[in-house]
Amino acid sequence: MDDFFDIKDRDFQENPHPVYKRLIAECPVHKSERYGFYSVSRYQDVKEILRDTAMWSSKFGPGTAYADPNAPNALVNVDPPEHDFQLKLVNKAFTRQSINAMEPDIAGYVKQLVDGLRPKGRADLMRDFAMHIPLFVISRMLGVNPDDGLMFRGWVEELTMGVFGDADPAVIQRVQGEFGAYFTNEVQKRQKVLEAGGSLPDDLIARLLTAEVDGKTLEPARVLGFISFLLVAGSGTTTMLVCNTIHHLLDNPDQMAKVLANPELIPAAAEESMRFTAPVHGLFRTNNEDVTLHGVHIPKDSKVMCMFAAANVDEAQFSNPDKFDVERDVNELRKQLGFGWGTHICTGAPLARMEARIALTEILTRLPNLRADGQAVQTAPSVLYGFDHLPVAWDVD
Repeated sequence: MDDFFDIKDRDFQENPHPVYKRLIAECPVHKSERYGFYSVSRYQDVKEILRDTAMWSSKFGPGTAYADPNAPNALVNVDPPEHDFQLKLVNKAFTRQSINAMEPDIAGYVKQLVDGLRPKGRADLMRDFAMHIPLFVISRMLGVNPDDGLMFRGWVEELTMGVFGDADPAVIQRVQGEFGAYFTNEVQKRQKVLEAGGSLPDDLIARLLTAEVDGKTLEPARVLGFISFLLVAGSGTTTMLVCNTIHHLLDNPDQMAKVLANPELIPAAAEESMRFTAPVHGLFRTNNEDVTLHGVHIPKDSKVMCMFAAANVDEAQFSNPDKFDVERDVNELRKQLGFGWGTHICTGAPLARMEARIALTEILTRLPNLRADGQAVQTAPSVLYGFDHLPVAWDVD
């Protein structure tokens, strides 16, 4: 069979559904002759790989490159029991109560953004709105200067590009150095307060430094790993979710009309957007033993991409999967794999859903006659589906 699936192909990035469907129907285990990795696309297969951490390891990282399993990695790069220990620590610092407590501040910030945009009548929804929200949230959580958010965004874009080898290695090295210097300083400031017996601020860095499970805490190097993971996982994908949802509603006026008539459908619209075009095409596992799946032999220690986005349009799991439908049953929608599944399901999913709900509610209820205002531009990192630019316009009172 010809090598019809290329994760970096721009035609695929702009319209991935036909390739997803062909993978599911004809080639549920695909080997890329160009890049050397395997891709698994059917819902049940992806879910089984995500479940079986004994066979399918995360220790070599979620990207195409083989990460160092002996480095001080965090969550996405570790297996149980280390993952279980780290997750318990993170859950102590990242509680539902702390997430819910942020809602008024997030809502106030989003309202302020829309207040500034509303009189202008047009905007780039990504650059002028969506990208700022998770950066505000993450800065607030970490207890760092929110004015540094745009610098964080630059780091995130380069680090995300690196997942599939899309970035210049020298640029990645520079970004990692800048990131390391910035947040090492933040960690050390809190360590000095601890050593002096002072009171730490109530922020995520302090909680990660002091959270304890069975007498164990995280060493500072792993705290840095968590911060890097949070920045990458919690910013780009959330902005994609917001903009992808608006894009699909603009492309489907009947669905937009339903949401405008009943704003209570907004959370379902976001969940359907996550199913219809997951912001992350997929992440990798590495098999601890030789395995054969659908007649394809996968040698031990291969890189295998679990294609969340393809699994989400598998008709064996979702009826009429190529239709964007905001009235799907929400309990069924929650089975989508856009946030992962099993041991490594996204810890920040409740926060991402909250941010999306708040952002979409403000945009859809306060910008009348929202419409496209030019050509949307696809994002560059091949691991993502979404937009770098999404120009829109609306009526001004």
